[in-house]
Amino acid sequence: MSQPWHPRDVACRLSFPPKCWKIRIGRRMKHLHYVLSLRRFVRLPRGEARFNLLAALVCLFTCGTLAFSFHTKPADAGLSSSSRNKVGRLSVAALPGGDSASGSLSTDDLRKRVAGELQTSRMALELHVAMLELGRKRMEAIPDYEAVFVRQERLEGGTLLDLQTMELKLRHTPLSIYMKWIEGGDVGRELLYVDGENDNRMLVKLGGGKKLLPAVKVDPDGTLAMAEARHPVTNAGVMNLCDKILAYRRRDLTTRSGVRWQLIPDQKFDSRPCHCFIVEYESPSVEALYRKSLTFVDQELSVPICLKTYGWPIDESLKDDPQQLDDQTLLEYYAYTGLRIDRRLSEAAFDKANSEYHFRR
Repeated sequence: MSQPWHPRDVACRLSFPPKCWKIRIGRRMKHLHYVLSLRRFVRLPRGEARFNLLAALVCLFTCGTLAFSFHTKPADAGLSSSSRNKVGRLSVAALPGGDSASGSLSTDDLRKRVAGELQTSRMALELHVAMLELGRKRMEAIPDYEAVFVRQERLEGGTLLDLQTMELKLRHTPLSIYMKWIEGGDVGRELLYVDGENDNRMLVKLGGGKKLLPAVKVDPDGTLAMAEARHPVTNAGVMNLCDKILAYRRRDLTTRSGVRWQLIPDQKFDSRPCHCFIVEYESPSVEALYRKSLTFVDQELSVPICLKTYGWPIDESLKDDPQQLDDQTLLEYYAYTGLRIDRRLSEAAFDKANSEYHFRR
């Protein structure tokens, strides 16, 4: 028969003297008694709240352990002094145009050189596209707006029309456009187009000496209308201008050679802070119609408020004078000034019976 066990037998097996074993057991029981006595003052909640509290205590204990055991060291503490000197150096000579004298550049000169490289990099063209995409989304959320529309175009036959300034009211859905010429061209002329009305034709009331004539219906895509414009009136508006520019700039991003661009930041047009983007093509084989385009993008609205495009010269000698070249090859100039997007237009703004209009007189 086996003998009953005794604590001192276990103590002997663990190589502890019996007296030490009793002292250890006594201390642990005393600590347990202290912990249990806390239940009179602290009560842990039941259910999910108990697990949340325990998790918070574990996190607190972990953070405390890190706080007392963490020692900060520099990132290069493990490097020798020679290795440390080789890390993080920017070679100015690596920049285009850099040479052995580049080390003498001042901080401002270096900043200007880096900025110049960024302004002609692919990143500048990507910024152009991103701003236009953002601006288009903003315009989609705006049902209507008012602006002063400035236009000058060169017709297919080569005739450069006079600079024209018009009052513009535009609604996106249904597409509705009202224009009144206030300077240049046929001053006093009024135009009204509402998608789905008047047989999808625009009403035109002539100005000047012809204002006594009745209003006429004109096909916006017809020969009569296109004899005085490069694009139909249905292409007017800031959002359509965004679409036109985006189509070319997205294509430019995929063109491997023959196109260059430049960002000129912090410009102003019509007292509005803008970024100016210039795109130029090397030859008609790259872009048959346009030689150069200049776009002012409003910094706040991210929409183009001015676009100038230039074609290819017939006289090659014009290339020696850049200003004369631009003057002689201007194809399109569009600008939207005084853009008001915060005030909604009434139905009367696109009603031919509006008493402020002259379509029925």
